Amino acid sequence: MDVWAGRGGTQNFAQEFLYELLRLKGRGKCRPDACAGCNQSGSVLYRCRECAPSRLICKTCCVSEHATKPLHLIRKWDGDKFIRIPLQRLGLRVYLGHEDGSQCFMPRQSERLVVIHTNGIHEVSVRYCNCLQAIPRRQQLLRFGWYPGTVRRPATCATLDALDLFHALTLNGKLSAYAFYKSLIYLTDALGIKVPKKRYQPFLRMIRQYRHLMLMMRAGKGSQKDGASVFKPGELVLKCPACPIPSVNLPPNWKERVDQGFPRYLYRKTISLDACFRLTNLHRSNQATDPSLHPGAGFMLDDAGDSEYGAHVLRNASQKDMNTCSGFRAIAHADSKNNTGLRCTGVVAALCSRHEMVSAQSVGNLQKGERFCNSDFVACTALRDDHDLKEVCFSYDIACQWIKNFLSRMETLPEHLQLPETMQTMPAIPKAHAPCHQIECQVEFAMGIQPGMGRTDGEAIERVWAFIRMCAASIKEMGPGSRADTLDDQFQFHNWCKLINLGKSCMTTLKRLVKARAQSLQQGTLHTDFTSHLPADTVARWTEGIEAWERDRHNPDIENPYAQVVKHETECQARYRMRESERLAIEQGAPQLHDTLPTGCLTLGFSIEQQQQKLRLLTDGEGTLTQAQASEIQRKRVALSKQIRLFRSSQLVYMPGVAAELARETVARRVPIDVEDQKLWMPSHFDANVRETACLPGFSAKEKELRITQCNDALHGLRDCERGLRTYAAFRRDETDGQGVLTRAQSAIKTIEARRDFNANKYRRCRRALERLDPGGVWSIELRPLRQCDVTNMAGGGFDIDVLMPLGEGAAELSWIWANETGHGPDAVEGKISGCHMEWLKSRARSNRWSEDVNLLKEEMRRIAVTLEARAVWWDAHRESEDTCLELEIKEGIRAYAAQQACVQRTLVDSFGSIWEAGGIEVDDSEDWNETNEPEEEDESDDESIVGDAD
Repeated sequence: MDVWAGRGGTQNFAQEFLYELLRLKGRGKCRPDACAGCNQSGSVLYRCRECAPSRLICKTCCVSEHATKPLHLIRKWDGDKFIRIPLQRLGLRVYLGHEDGSQCFMPRQSERLVVIHTNGIHEVSVRYCNCLQAIPRRQQLLRFGWYPGTVRRPATCATLDALDLFHALTLNGKLSAYAFYKSLIYLTDALGIKVPKKRYQPFLRMIRQYRHLMLMMRAGKGSQKDGASVFKPGELVLKCPACPIPSVNLPPNWKERVDQGFPRYLYRKTISLDACFRLTNLHRSNQATDPSLHPGAGFMLDDAGDSEYGAHVLRNASQKDMNTCSGFRAIAHADSKNNTGLRCTGVVAALCSRHEMVSAQSVGNLQKGERFCNSDFVACTALRDDHDLKEVCFSYDIACQWIKNFLSRMETLPEHLQLPETMQTMPAIPKAHAPCHQIECQVEFAMGIQPGMGRTDGEAIERVWAFIRMCAASIKEMGPGSRADTLDDQFQFHNWCKLINLGKSCMTTLKRLVKARAQSLQQGTLHTDFTSHLPADTVARWTEGIEAWERDRHNPDIENPYAQVVKHETECQARYRMRESERLAIEQGAPQLHDTLPTGCLTLGFSIEQQQQKLRLLTDGEGTLTQAQASEIQRKRVALSKQIRLFRSSQLVYMPGVAAELARETVARRVPIDVEDQKLWMPSHFDANVRETACLPGFSAKEKELRITQCNDALHGLRDCERGLRTYAAFRRDETDGQGVLTRAQSAIKTIEARRDFNANKYRRCRRALERLDPGGVWSIELRPLRQCDVTNMAGGGFDIDVLMPLGEGAAELSWIWANETGHGPDAVEGKISGCHMEWLKSRARSNRWSEDVNLLKEEMRRIAVTLEARAVWWDAHRESEDTCLELEIKEGIRAYAAQQACVQRTLVDSFGSIWEAGGIEVDDSEDWNETNEPEEEDESDDESIVGDAD
């Protein structure tokens, strides 16, 4: 670029290029008195930029040379400049009906036709064949390469080149049909003056039909009798060749091998589920007026009322979401915003997690938010042809909630979609979503601890949404059928892109594993050294526990070794326990000094403290209060004043020393103070030397006990808010668009931030009270001082086996508020050894996941080669049409297309094999995998066979 622009003192080529472009605007050195075609003298005024940009010819030559090229752009020299002139005005007539290019000896009268081509929109005069061998107009156009806009007396058509160009642009660049059509208008006449009559609606009709026909051709429907009218569920979908398909790419005895102890994860299918709220659809039409051209045969589920999916959704119309896990409650109402006029609020989809290929009939419309009835149906239809498999893993960002009643909800599905009892289901949470869940969910469903998952992150569907949602704006305005057909086409192209890149992606993943092999071996060595320094009986017990849990995770009698969670008593539980204790004491004869018991008195005081804190937040804000705000604050002050008077009546009974303090305050007070600033004089407000005399015995101990639970509750609320902020920020970034929606999202984030700050201040206030009640007590070990830098999200911490923290990396430490959420369990016998349990489990999981991923990749490479060869054989078997009455020319076309597709499959096999061979990977059918998940550290030759010459 610097050389072309002449930077650095060199020649400026931009000037030269500019002059050459301007030179083309004139006639150049062409002879104005002799035609370059016939060499006859006369009027030489015409030039075709597509044939030869500098060649001038006469009118007769121009028309004759373009008899079969009627859509070229012709320019005429008017003595001063070139002007565009249609070939139709020069007298060109296009004769159709004879494939050899000859003219019919008895054609029909000339008819005007508008043709949409890659270089603009043209008006052409055509003459259809009318001899004895004449065929319908639509067939004459198609055999000339022009696609008719209607089947009877077409007035508009598009060239196959134009349809192919738009198809490529909309699949790769998500270009809308309107933008493409506007571009053609610009190419036709940039001034917009001499534009042909609008043909946008016929163009939409043609591209929709063309998409549908391409899907059918690539699915082999051309060789089937009535293939264009009879569809089987999902038969137009390009399926993943790397996933296990029992009848295609698995060994005949794979079930016996699994029963004999062969690694089950090699024959497990992993499905990712998720919803996308960007792919909305307005009420522009209905299923009756705009049905799909292939309902249920592609990716989109037919949601008409009489379809299986539509009926299932209607049966569960009253079902509500049940997101009780922290973080995801923040988006519980997000899908109910700005839904006015929408036919559907988004889509939910299922695909293979490892290869990112969307499954057949696994994309369903969402009628109102992300409900379980939609996800259940999509998950089961994605596995409708895989009921022979032994295991399936579902990766879902709300798997912890979705899986709870999945089996019972599945009974409401059609019987042929229900998963067999022999198939084990394994729920998992994707790695990037796990930090937003409670620790109880992470230790149960985190992707990194699931046996046999390798290095799968479970976030495949998020990458698919990034590709698909670029067409959200165009499909929002479509009718239901047009939208379904468009999304089928887009998902099919996505699967094709993933298919042709499987060879490179497998090799890239293996290279990444190869480069990380040193780290993997180092982790294995560290794990071995770690284990060698632990007591043998302890390691044996830990190993037995984790292996038992991995074998039968659903058994409630087997404890989850990862679930070493410290359970804190909540304030509500503590209050209930203390009130019950006081009630029993009164029943046994203890005196009742006041109608409000001691715990009730403290609870009322704590409630007043929180209301004072909230009121201070309202009055301490910047700016001037409106009349309505001032009135609301005054109302709250009156209500709070009444509560304080009620509190004083019982407080003076349990804290006699408060009366003297209140009297001193009244004497010393010079100006009245607001009710939110009044000191309540809880036991923690007194100095230690006077507290016991100011309060009845045991009253201050009750406050201490409740303050500890308040601190724990505040920390729990603080962590929930941080998870919610992390989740909602990602939701706003990925799923919201438009100023109004973004403004509401920002308001929701501010609300969560305010609740987080409230919990942080509550914790600090309660901890200050504990410091006065019991300085340096045991409680201070867990309840540490809360600095502002401690109020942060865990950013992948908490429970993530993939976070490798090198020794000495102190700057990346996790905030103690998250470390306080987990613990190593009460084990006073082993002491510090019990603290190593979690790290030992993570070390073991890391080592196993690396080993599993290498085995999975090798097995997937084998399956890819077998599946593609099986598809080539299928195309070879479908070279002949089932309809024996077809013309010979059509039969030849069917054979040629089948041969082409078989060649494509075998070309991919050879290409992938070359890539893998260059990387030192040998793919065969021996399947000599290790029958253990543990890495083989002693066999260096096995490592060398995997690595090869990859470096």
